[in-house]
Amino acid sequence: MFKFNFNKDDMDTSTLPENQVIETDELNVPNTLFPLPYTILNVGDRQLKLGQTFSTSIDSDLIPGIYEGGYKLWECTLDLLEYLSKHTTYFDGKSVLDLGCGTGLLGIFTLIAGAQNVDFQDYNKEVLIRTTMNNVLLNCEEKIKACKYYSGDWESFNVFNEDTYDLILTSETIYNLSNYKKLINLFEKKLKPSGCVLLIAKNYYFGVGGSINEFVHCLKSTKMISDTVWSSTDGVKKTILKIHF
Repeated sequence: MFKFNFNKDDMDTSTLPENQVIETDELNVPNTLFPLPYTILNVGDRQLKLGQTFSTSIDSDLIPGIYEGGYKLWECTLDLLEYLSKHTTYFDGKSVLDLGCGTGLLGIFTLIAGAQNVDFQDYNKEVLIRTTMNNVLLNCEEKIKACKYYSGDWESFNVFNEDTYDLILTSETIYNLSNYKKLINLFEKKLKPSGCVLLIAKNYYFGVGGSINEFVHCLKSTKMISDTVWSSTDGVKKTILKIHF
């Protein structure tokens, strides 16, 4: 099932329309969507297929308000995948949200390794159709009914989606300080009381101001707490936070 929401700037929350829902078998997807050339990624004792990205005119990693890097496989995602491969109790039999999913590999890995269902959220609808869905089909076509897809701003996701989750996964989503409040609000509303968020990010994003320390500082004014469960030991410094009530 696909639920395509739209950015908050385009909606009047006082008269919210019903979600647009498109069943998978009704979606007009080109025949070339599956199969496509792919790359094999080894994650623990499992393999993931990363499909070839559709051609796009976007030549930047980030265009504020338009494109948020969803076509790119970010390095932090690989580190979080490796962490998940060693800690399956986080998601085994659980409901999972892959927030800012892009390629969708985080959610896909949990689905093939035991998650009950996975929702994928990305800012861009095109990313979900061209990249996320393609990777779901490549890796776990038989489980596609356990997946839902949401596009749009995090505030609209909070409004349109009434589900809550045992585990929220998110990678490289704290580079923009102005989005911290929206992100934390989403965690507070969408996380089950006994659940947790696994957030991975670079310790500092040069040129844009976001950082792990700044995000942890923002959390201190809420009912949520964070624990550092992993830190890189070489190269670019990265951290995985476990965030919970």
